[in-house]
Amino acid sequence: MGRQRYLVSLIGICVGATQAAPVSANEESETRQMTQEEIEAWLDASAVDSTRDVGTVEAYPDAPPPPPRKHGLVVEGGLGGVGHLGPLKNVSPTSPEFSFAIGYEVFDPLLVFADAGMFLSSTRYAKPPPNERTYAYYSFGGGLRYTFEFLETFGAYLQGNVGMATSTEDVLVIYGYRESDELSLYFGGQLGFEWLQKNPHYALAAHAGVKNYTGLERERSSEPPLVVNGGVAIKYTF
Repeated sequence: MGRQRYLVSLIGICVGATQAAPVSANEESETRQMTQEEIEAWLDASAVDSTRDVGTVEAYPDAPPPPPRKHGLVVEGGLGGVGHLGPLKNVSPTSPEFSFAIGYEVFDPLLVFADAGMFLSSTRYAKPPPNERTYAYYSFGGGLRYTFEFLETFGAYLQGNVGMATSTEDVLVIYGYRESDELSLYFGGQLGFEWLQKNPHYALAAHAGVKNYTGLERERSSEPPLVVNGGVAIKYTF
């Protein structure tokens, strides 16, 4: 009986010693809390590391150059006005004009074209009788245009053209313009400015010029049958 009590007491002492044993050094290092000084030191080290030299930073690539201007087949439509410098200024007012041209650029600055145009007018300034009447004067022909491009977005051109023209009615015959309703020669010149658009196919233009319509020459008058015209146009190059 005394021996059994001794064994139980010995086992109890061993279990108590095991539970009271201190935590090993490795377990302590894995579970202990960092001090304030250690946290601040770690943050300072991270800040210094984030500003380290990473070498030369590559520059952004340059924007691509604009696409080249198109040169080739050209179609142009315009709207403007016509004013008379000869005797017809006392018969007809300044009138709206519509024009259309199609051509081909033989090389970059030189355009060979065929064109057609028409202006609508009346005998408003003439004294009655007869009463005021309306007529259309149309033309068709061709010519050459030489363009100088500058500043990448603007151009200027000189143009010369020649063709035939006639009136749709004999309205002007009674006022002494005997050949106004017959096909007659016309010729003239023009100065224009172009605004080249970002789209390489398009250009906007403004122009002014002088034409001589021989069919609008007045009987028994020495004044040349000149008209001045101007307007705007849009051009498309294929």
